Amino acid sequence: MTRHIAQKIATAFVTIFVIITISFFLVHIMPGDPVIHLVGQEEYYYLLDNDPETLNKLIARYGLDDSLPVQYGKYLKNIVTMDFGPSYTNQKPVVSNVLKACKWTLFLSIPTWIIGGLLGALLGVIAGWKPGKLFDKIMTPILLIVNTVPSNCFCLILLIFFAYRMKLFPINGMVSPGVEGMARVQSILQHMFLPLIIMILYRTSGDFMLMKSAVSQVRSEEYIMTAESKGLPSRKVLFRHVMKNAMVPYATSFCMQFGGILSGSMIIEVVFGWKGMGTILYNAVSNRDFPTAQFCFLLSAALVVFANLISDIVNAAIDPRIREEGIQDA
Repeated sequence: MTRHIAQKIATAFVTIFVIITISFFLVHIMPGDPVIHLVGQEEYYYLLDNDPETLNKLIARYGLDDSLPVQYGKYLKNIVTMDFGPSYTNQKPVVSNVLKACKWTLFLSIPTWIIGGLLGALLGVIAGWKPGKLFDKIMTPILLIVNTVPSNCFCLILLIFFAYRMKLFPINGMVSPGVEGMARVQSILQHMFLPLIIMILYRTSGDFMLMKSAVSQVRSEEYIMTAESKGLPSRKVLFRHVMKNAMVPYATSFCMQFGGILSGSMIIEVVFGWKGMGTILYNAVSNRDFPTAQFCFLLSAALVVFANLISDIVNAAIDPRIREEGIQDA
């Protein structure tokens, strides 16, 4: 088990280094001149014609006049020191901007990850344990539709119906201006209700399909039929045999979903005006804000690698066959 975990940790570090390198060069081959987005198109051409010295100082300040190898070396140093410099858009530290946005994204993502995961697992177990029954016939089409309809369509439907026509919730934003104390908390909850419901629905539908498939597959195995033929109660067959084996693929998916906890809601955040990680990444790419885009990519990628590492460890703890395969490979 220790050797298996050590191998996975080493692989994770190598993967992160490769991602760091790819993200650096990927951002730098994006179209558009970042200097224009720093000062604006009109100001750029004005400085280019009338005050090129100021423009050169600005370029030197952000290190845009260095060669790619030099910029790459500085980039690695910045990662170690967590210093990505100021953002091109508001001149504030990149790390401060992104971490502030992450806080708002976590308000949506953590409840979605927990509630959607538990609800999807519960409904999937019920539908997969008794396929073809009334519950399965009702829930499967409904959640299949939810899983296939684009999220922006659901966003617009809920906004039009609940926010615009019924006026039960705010149309966009995160909090009403000028509110403090409990009124601010209530305002945040009202603003986050619609995006949270949509994210939970999508997470539940995806987890439902996965768990139903896993339970249905295990349900048809010979050892399950043998357990039932011995006269074991259905509850014992379900929890001792079916759930134990069906949880392996579900645990993998559930842990890996944590990797997208910061970047998996970009469209929903943009539609609802929720200034989280998805929105700041969208604006960074749109405005060619290279430092912000690099840090967002790196943070999201590192979280995905970490989630995969946790998934491998959890699977090794649940399924002894994985540990045996690791020992044989070693």
